[in-house]
Amino acid sequence: MAAAKTARAAKSATEAFESVTSASSEAVRENFDRGVAALSEASAFGKQNVEAFVASAAAAQKGFETLSARSVAFSKQAMENHVAATKSLMTSKSVQEFVEKQNDYAKSSFEAYVAELTSFSDLVSGVAKEALQPINERFNAVGQLIQTGAQR
Repeated sequence: MAAAKTARAAKSATEAFESVTSASSEAVRENFDRGVAALSEASAFGKQNVEAFVASAAAAQKGFETLSARSVAFSKQAMENHVAATKSLMTSKSVQEFVEKQNDYAKSSFEAYVAELTSFSDLVSGVAKEALQPINERFNAVGQLIQTGAQR
């Protein structure tokens, strides 16, 4: 009888040990799987961040090329206008005509410069918005990730 009680106690202890071991193994497996999933999610998130920075850099480069081309074109046009104005000034028949031509050229040059500066400023603003858009989207994604993490 004592042997039977001992056998039952041993069996009960073995079953309890196996139950705890099984539950512990399951918990470890679940936590490991969650950890791998979180690592995969973090890796994908990091990849998206890198892609956003690359897209931002590409947009900035394209914008700078556009700005540079625009600046060169304006400078070339201004130089051509200056040469034409100089030729026109040299054909003046009087001081009065020279002064009038000089004033007209100064006025038109200033107006062209102001118009180009305004247009250039708008273009710079557009380039900045376009270059920063992918990065802003990633900041929004970080905010959403923080919110979903807080809700978990």
